[in-house]
Amino acid sequence: MKTWKTKTTKVVDDVSCDCCGKSTTNYSDVGPDYATLESCWGYGSIHDGYKYDIDICENCFVDVINFIKEKRCKVLGPFKYPYDNDPLEGIEYL
Repeated sequence: MKTWKTKTTKVVDDVSCDCCGKSTTNYSDVGPDYATLESCWGYGSIHDGYKYDIDICENCFVDVINFIKEKRCKVLGPFKYPYDNDPLEGIEYL
């Protein structure tokens, strides 16, 4: 014999960009469409004990990627990324 019970679950309804403050549901009819930048710094780091969990919209994500590319170019010079797959170029998975 089976018995049933009703379970209530939480689902993400909307996510606001931590950079520009806009809703991320503007980009998708399915639901929020956003990126999450996470870090958790450990023992010995100057940020020891700090955890970051930042949600950003697609436009701000592109701005962050471009900023990192510019900074990398200043550090490494205008050379090609030294490895086969540049993580800042992304990988198409569809």
